[in-house]
Amino acid sequence: MGTVVEGYRTRLRAGAAAEYLRVHSRIPEELHAALSACGLVRWRIWVDGETLFHVIETRDGRDRMVERMESREPVDPAWDAAIAALVDDADGSSSTLPPVWDSLLG
Repeated sequence: MGTVVEGYRTRLRAGAAAEYLRVHSRIPEELHAALSACGLVRWRIWVDGETLFHVIETRDGRDRMVERMESREPVDPAWDAAIAALVDDADGSSSTLPPVWDSLLG
C-alpha cells in the first residue's frame, strides 16, 4: 500500500519567522517518535514570509494522523505551547492545499 501525500498551509504571527525556524532547528525525539507511531512518514516545511507550506506524507492521511495524536497524552506540552505562540490560525488561513500537478502522475 502507498502513502498519502498532502499539502497544507499555515500562517505565522507577524515577526515570528525567525523564532519558528529556531524552534524547528531540533524536533524533540519523543515528538518525532509519537508522530511516526501515529502515521507520519515524512513532513517537510517551507517558509515564505509569514506563510508556511507543509508537505506531509502519512500512511493514511493527515487528518487520521492528527486524530491519533489528539487521542494521546500530550507528548511535549512546552513544544505545543511554543508552536501555538508562533502560528496564527485565528483567521482560518490554515488549510489543505488542493493538488494541481504531480510529475509522478504524468
